[in-house]
Amino acid sequence: MRNRYNHKTFSLFFLFILISIPLWAQQRNRQYVEYINTYSELAVKQMKEYKIPASITLAQGLLESGAGQSTLTRKSNNHFGIKCGREWNGRTVLHD
Repeated sequence: MRNRYNHKTFSLFFLFILISIPLWAQQRNRQYVEYINTYSELAVKQMKEYKIPASITLAQGLLESGAGQSTLTRKSNNHFGIKCGREWNGRTVLHD
């Protein structure tokens, strides 16, 4: 009896996980699409000036910023995790 209960509990848990993963993935894909739509025009403009493919710039920005959701991106507009050295005299943001 107990073994059947454990099997049923495990099956329900596994089913819940299987249903949840696509929902999470769809949300993540939506964030990626929104990020690309927001920054693609700028990436193409920068590509023409600096000769860095827009796809590379967008991919790196997506990766480093978590599709624009990271704290560093939202508070400091730093999409690439760029750090400054000791010689830097401009504005800085401390981030853990």
